[in-house]
Amino acid sequence: MQIFLKTLLFLSLALQNSFGASSFSQNHELSGAKTSLIASSYEQNGIKKLVAGVEFQLQEGWKIYGNDDSGMGMPPEFNFSVSQNYKNHNIFYPQAVDGLEKIGNEEIKYKYYKNSVIFPIFIETLDQNQPTKLNLKLSFALCKDVCVPVNQEFSIDVDHKIDMNAINKIEKFYGQNLVEKNLNSSENFSAIDMSFGDAIKIKKNPNKIYFMILLAMFGGLILNIMPCVLPVISIKLISVLKHSGAPISQVRFSFFSTIIGILSCFILLALFSYAIQSAGSSLGWGFQFQNPFFLIFLIIILVFFIAELLGIFEITFSQILATLLNKKISEKEVQKNIFMPNFLSGILAVLLATPCSAPFLGSAISFAITQDFFTILLIFTFIGVGFSAPYIILIFSPQLINFLPKPGKWMIKIKHLMAGFLFATAVWLTFVLSNTIGIFPSLLVTVFSILIFCSLKIKTNMVKIIFITLVIILSFTLPFDFHDRQLKSKSEQDTYWQFFDESILQNLIAQNKIIIVDVTADWCLTCKFNKMLVLNDKEITKKLKSGEIIGLRADITKPDSDVMKFLAKHNRYAIPFNAVYGPNAKNGLLASEFLNKKQLLNLIEKAR
Repeated sequence: MQIFLKTLLFLSLALQNSFGASSFSQNHELSGAKTSLIASSYEQNGIKKLVAGVEFQLQEGWKIYGNDDSGMGMPPEFNFSVSQNYKNHNIFYPQAVDGLEKIGNEEIKYKYYKNSVIFPIFIETLDQNQPTKLNLKLSFALCKDVCVPVNQEFSIDVDHKIDMNAINKIEKFYGQNLVEKNLNSSENFSAIDMSFGDAIKIKKNPNKIYFMILLAMFGGLILNIMPCVLPVISIKLISVLKHSGAPISQVRFSFFSTIIGILSCFILLALFSYAIQSAGSSLGWGFQFQNPFFLIFLIIILVFFIAELLGIFEITFSQILATLLNKKISEKEVQKNIFMPNFLSGILAVLLATPCSAPFLGSAISFAITQDFFTILLIFTFIGVGFSAPYIILIFSPQLINFLPKPGKWMIKIKHLMAGFLFATAVWLTFVLSNTIGIFPSLLVTVFSILIFCSLKIKTNMVKIIFITLVIILSFTLPFDFHDRQLKSKSEQDTYWQFFDESILQNLIAQNKIIIVDVTADWCLTCKFNKMLVLNDKEITKKLKSGEIIGLRADITKPDSDVMKFLAKHNRYAIPFNAVYGPNAKNGLLASEFLNKKQLLNLIEKAR
């Protein structure tokens, strides 16, 4: 009964889609969604501009895929090529929801939208003084239990009038004002466009650099209390607790060391930003978190911090120096060496804080990275000053630390709590890493991190150092080797499949060949499940490689009318679709949506 209802549902979707493609209107309604095209002219910096918005109103349980690098799903595609007075367009993708699907032992992460969303699209016209006719061809996958490819067309005329209703709806998902608002003040700046991701434009404002410095300082200050900076706060708390009851001079010097570490890191970020800018490339705040080597480095560093907080080991830079020089250093000398640990804790605080953004911070950085070297250096330095503000206050008022309880056994519980925060951060970094190099390579990094953690209990220092060094080297090499092998294996399996064409299929049937047809798409999770567990199975792959059976694969990640007609001949309107053809199955034997190896092998035998 459920299969019958699903068939009716997707048949109705397909029929609505086919009829909708021939009409021109602002709205289309499907069983799972309503789509609309809205547009309005507006003026910015004295220039007439045009913005459109494609709105999706999705019913409960339905979704469309977002635009990300996971290769999952079919995000909406917008084609304005047949529009009048049209030159180009730029799409803004609103924040999407994170999705997770488990296929066998592999987890696939992707982005999607639900409920309601509008995609702002900025249209570049040939002549800004002429009216524009927008003709949009929209393609997307509408998904619930299975996905159906949808093709629609819209056509609207846009003049030079401002439609505030459309502007307000688009601004809601764009996140900033499109219509300029004048701000008059005694500070000599008349208008501010607080663009996130674009450089801030401040007109007729001779003091704009001072305003940007103020934004940078406030952004750095607020960064201290952002929720994603919880592990940084835990490091700061431990640092403060260690100095409770210590001499004032030592307290000041420890916080001064941390400030130097923070400022040094921000200066390095400024230099790197300028180098990237000079090379003609672009980057964003937290860009280093796109680098898997940097993520692995941070995970390993956090392992050492966690082990120290749990009391598994304690190592100081004085002890490192003593080991290298084969010389004992007195406890008194160890206590004096407080600069380097606090300096590095400041650097680590910055590195862990960079994935976060805060009010004013994005605007200040966006402005800075479009300016000259001096301005970039100045803005990044003052972000560091704002981020260092709590330490600066404690330097000038070190007596504030006396309000903290004196060190005691209770600190052990606090350290364990902070270790928990850092452990959560390490788990999060592993999750970020998995989006870069995959699940299994990330699990290898996790295993190596556990080995490093356990090896810190080894009593013989030389054995400990050699073992940890080897594991760290493996952490930076083996996961990437495994990732490359996965990609190579996937590529080799795909070579055994030929491109689907119905004429080729009929020709192979006439030759009494046995053929498997697989219709798939990147946005079809069930298709990936079938491919991983059945179609890529060693026995099936062996038959394909030997030529005992021939595989034809059709990909409808993007709409393909010929493939959809082929599916319709078999009364199928959704994928996955798998069928076996042969001398005794010239019309094809259809497999179930959820393939299993035994079923597929039985169909192959029946088709012989």
